Amino acid sequence: MRGLLKGKPAGTQFLIFISITLASFFLLGIAGTIILSQVTGMGLLEMSDSSKWNYADGQIVTVIRAMQAIQLVCLFLVPTYLCASLFSTDSKKYLGLKAPSNGRYYIAGIVILLLAIPLTNLLGELNRSVRFPAGVENWMKTQEEEAAKSFKLLLSDQSVTDLILNIFFIAGFAAVGEELLFRGLAQRLLIRLFKSPLAGILIASFLFSAMHMQFYGFLPRFTLGILLGLVYWYSGSLWVSILAHFVYDTFLIIIVYKNPALLNDENALKLSNIALAGGISVALVTALVVWMKKRSTVTYENVFDGDAVKNHPFDFEQNTPV
Repeated sequence: MRGLLKGKPAGTQFLIFISITLASFFLLGIAGTIILSQVTGMGLLEMSDSSKWNYADGQIVTVIRAMQAIQLVCLFLVPTYLCASLFSTDSKKYLGLKAPSNGRYYIAGIVILLLAIPLTNLLGELNRSVRFPAGVENWMKTQEEEAAKSFKLLLSDQSVTDLILNIFFIAGFAAVGEELLFRGLAQRLLIRLFKSPLAGILIASFLFSAMHMQFYGFLPRFTLGILLGLVYWYSGSLWVSILAHFVYDTFLIIIVYKNPALLNDENALKLSNIALAGGISVALVTALVVWMKKRSTVTYENVFDGDAVKNHPFDFEQNTPV
């Protein structure tokens, strides 16, 4: 099976990638949920509707973490493994699971994400200022609140054990799973499809943010996706974006651990001049990205050498470098 579909055009591979991801998520996800229901004694209907959960029940925390594990396997790991095996003969190389050419990229990637926090705060404010028809807006807010309940429950416990478990299940799972799927696979396929690193990074980041189904965090998450995409592309190593993603999420988890009031007060971490802080953040992040770009040895040719199928209707000629 290894490399079976390597010669297929990028458009075909992307459709196969979407199909495998959806099939894995629904079929294996359902199987995992049924098993979890049998183990916990929690009904399937109740488990599938978080609005019916009894958050005072201590078992809910275990259920949430188990569902995170199911999601990691079904939505991220299985599709990534299958697609990388089908589309290449060397999955690690294909996914960028190698050391960067410059070890300082690890530090640069982490610093870029952390320096972007004031920018994401500013974008979050802009995101929340967008108004929609009352019915649509109420629905969006309801969905956001339901999604937030689970994370508030996980982050509200203040023992060191809970902190470690949150770092593992939230930061660890997100960093590994999301980077493999969205940067390792989706971004690679989209860059090859459009013959443009910038187009591939932007579209993969859009999908990355849209997948979370949280409109009021769309712009910040979209921006973080772009930064992670650039970090991966210029470093040539998925380990760099995985580490940056992990440290970013871990930092926020620790901040909440040290300041539990943040769970109930979204204004607690805001800077006095959010626009100024956001502007400084943009300048510093841009400077570091430019630094990575100037030292990068990554080119379209050396990444996709042997992958492309020329003169195929699904492969668009659009040579636009980042």
